[in-house]
Amino acid sequence: MKKKTLFSLIFTPFLLVSLAVCITVFFLFNERFKHDEAALLTKISSQINKNIIEKTTNYLLPAILISELSVKLSASGVIDINNNGQLELYLIEQIKAYPQLSKVYLGKENGDFIMAYRDNKSFVTKIIYQQNKKEEVKQYNVFGELTSATNQETSFDPRTRSWYFQTKEEEKAIWTDLYMFFTGKRPGITASYPLFNDNQTFEGVFGVDLELSEISEFLSFQKKYYNSKIIILNYKNEIVAQSGNIVFKTLKDGQIVPMHINEHGDDLIQESYEKITSIQKKDTATNQVTLTYDNNNYLISSISFPSYFGKNWKVMTILPKEKLLDNKVPANIIFYIMLIGITLLILIITMLIVRSITTPIKQLTFDLQRLRYKNVDGKIIKSSVIEVSELIHVYSDIKKLYSKTFTKEEK
Repeated sequence: MKKKTLFSLIFTPFLLVSLAVCITVFFLFNERFKHDEAALLTKISSQINKNIIEKTTNYLLPAILISELSVKLSASGVIDINNNGQLELYLIEQIKAYPQLSKVYLGKENGDFIMAYRDNKSFVTKIIYQQNKKEEVKQYNVFGELTSATNQETSFDPRTRSWYFQTKEEEKAIWTDLYMFFTGKRPGITASYPLFNDNQTFEGVFGVDLELSEISEFLSFQKKYYNSKIIILNYKNEIVAQSGNIVFKTLKDGQIVPMHINEHGDDLIQESYEKITSIQKKDTATNQVTLTYDNNNYLISSISFPSYFGKNWKVMTILPKEKLLDNKVPANIIFYIMLIGITLLILIITMLIVRSITTPIKQLTFDLQRLRYKNVDGKIIKSSVIEVSELIHVYSDIKKLYSKTFTKEEK
């Protein structure tokens, strides 16, 4: 029979049993860990989506609020729509107050038009008189001082623009679809509000422009912490804006229109849209799904804008799971740490147990060897282990007996 040390006899089974228990407990709770992780991801994702919706709404809402406020101030007589000097100052102040606004303007039913917008560090106003087709452009510095003024002919008529005739037809606040601005030739959207006089006669439209590039830059700022993708969709599932590069579709006649999300060049965005759409057809209450794409896991969410926003839009977010749990220690790392910790603990406990047994036994063995040479002197051997203590007690009796025998022989 192969001989074994007392250490191995105690340590090996103790370690195997402990590891078996540890592994069993780990796998029993592993599903619970996964469930808790999924719940945590859902909470994190929901909070991120709420923040994005709130910040995006707060970013866009001033456009429609200013157009509505302008109408109310006009109706109450605070501002006079026929006083161009007063209107210029008022419109410039709105641009100053909200940096995200591109242009603020008023289009009248007689075709006259007045607008204010930011040009680098200065402010520009444009007044169009439809009767003589003249356009007066003024530039002001940051202190409100006039720095230049020019006059030129123009063919612009606000009554032909979509923001004007749509608002006139619907007689309520509207958000336009994506289109190319006449001034600046940049794509964007407009929030507009109809203006009526005391006799409820239509007089014109106050409008506020938001450039698509500014909205995309804002969304890109929101997504930078999680490396996510954010897309604003209208009721037709066309892209209003997205984080990153601006996207739109150009028609043969040069007009631009929103691009449907199915036409997007990013395969991840297309698959995400298809996945969440198919799920929502089965369960309309579902607004979050998981997608595995290119060996990476993503959380896909689709949340509608609040009703007070006044537009049937929604935000779709694509969040990488790994980024959401950057600070979380993986379960397998925890498992390995547990194994190492338990092994070290068992090793220490085993060494203490073995030492409490082997130390007195080694002393006893040494004493027995000395006894062979009739040397009965030695230190007192003690042990906290009952069985070893009994063995020491028996040895002590034998030692006393031999001690008497050795004494007689010497005599």
